[in-house]
Amino acid sequence: MTEQEPPPEWTGYLVVYAVRGEAGVRLARVAVLPGYSGEADLPRILAARLTGRPADAARITVLDLREE
Repeated sequence: MTEQEPPPEWTGYLVVYAVRGEAGVRLARVAVLPGYSGEADLPRILAARLTGRPADAARITVLDLREE
């Protein structure tokens, strides 16, 4: 049996965001892995959750971001 490396540390964010063309705001918790993704990737991550297409990131406006 070989030793496994520990999982990479992640950073959790509480994100308040709006979706273009929709009324109101949404709240989501998002975890990112440093070296793989970061704050700049949050719109793409949220778009992928909503539509399945990270390319729809232009529809997402991050209004507030808090590290958890």
